[in-house]
Amino acid sequence: MRLGPPFYKAGSAGLAGRPRRYNRYLVPLSLALLLYLAWPYVMLWRLDRALILDDQATLAQLVDLDSIRAEIRRQLNKEARDDTVPVSNSFIAWLEEGIRRAGTAALDQEVTLPWVRTQMLAHSPPGAGLGPALAWAFFDDPLHFSLRLGDASQVPFRVRMRLTGSGWRVNELYY
Repeated sequence: MRLGPPFYKAGSAGLAGRPRRYNRYLVPLSLALLLYLAWPYVMLWRLDRALILDDQATLAQLVDLDSIRAEIRRQLNKEARDDTVPVSNSFIAWLEEGIRRAGTAALDQEVTLPWVRTQMLAHSPPGAGLGPALAWAFFDDPLHFSLRLGDASQVPFRVRMRLTGSGWRVNELYY
């Protein structure tokens, strides 16, 4: 006499077949999820290496200057400004100086890859990259990944990356 659930028959898939059927989908989905969660951190590592080495070609791939400029313009537009992300006084002073020198095209002339590099490395010791300044890095939502640079005693510098067709790219800077 065999003991076991009454619905189990020798030779049928029964309960023994179900876990394998789910594993066929569960393992690849879990692996894909882990790769997706690790992807922005890999891109952050590439960005860090490019910042340290001043690799302009890699920075051009990882930084969307047009998007950064558009976000700065949006922040300066008082009618469209989102006050949940305040613009610091030092940022306004920097921009006013640029507008005095270059006129209304100041953003296009001032917001460049070297400027982005300088801003992102400003909270770290020379040659150290983003590591010492990185206070926080995680997803805002499935398409956005944010970094906070600087310690609690400093005005926070925030970097936001967006998932695009070519991968994760820096598309917003706030300070």
